Amino acid sequence: MRPQPLAQRIATFLQKHNSAYCESCLVERLLVASRASMKSALEMDCFSVRVGICADCKTRKQVVTNRARNVAA
Repeated sequence: MRPQPLAQRIATFLQKHNSAYCESCLVERLLVASRASMKSALEMDCFSVRVGICADCKTRKQVVTNRARNVAA
């Protein structure tokens, strides 16, 4: 899967749930087959990675959130 469509899926998911999720939980929730494609999508400047509590696994680790900019831009 190319990074742009996957990035849109991630952004939509994060916006809908209004929470931060770790990469492992995003892979599981979005049924992403390739961690490499997930990493490529997360490298886009529309996401912010910081240390926080994952809304799914409740573990303190690096979590992904949406930035204010639109993914489609």
